[in-house]
Amino acid sequence: MDFILSDHSPQNLEATFDSLYLYDHPLYSLMAEKTEMKWLLVVPKQTLDASINLSYIQELYGAIYELIAYIQQNKIAEHFNIAKIGNKNPNQHIHLIFREENDEVWPDAVWCHEPLKSSLETPEKLREALKPFYQAW
Repeated sequence: MDFILSDHSPQNLEATFDSLYLYDHPLYSLMAEKTEMKWLLVVPKQTLDASINLSYIQELYGAIYELIAYIQQNKIAEHFNIAKIGNKNPNQHIHLIFREENDEVWPDAVWCHEPLKSSLETPEKLREALKPFYQAW
């Protein structure tokens, strides 16, 4: 478990995570789940083993929280959950899920209610909303 992907090409990421590729960042690749919920996957480009890579992990989580701040400040979404789990996919990734009181499973955890309503529109809306943030990189 917790394998690091060396190939961050959009095609490989989409095949590995069954999600839509959104953006490349120097520290990670950003994916979106194909759901009505605003559900992002952050795919690290280096290992998350703190015994050998603590400075990268600190930079990565700092970058994730910069992304969260942008999303909140631009009213794209407000409340979020962040989790690093890998029960279904052994490749390192971090879930960033934005929740709303009217989402389909509120207030329960999303993991308990899969499959969720499918959508390709939500990931495309996220791609467009995040474009200014990623153009800076």
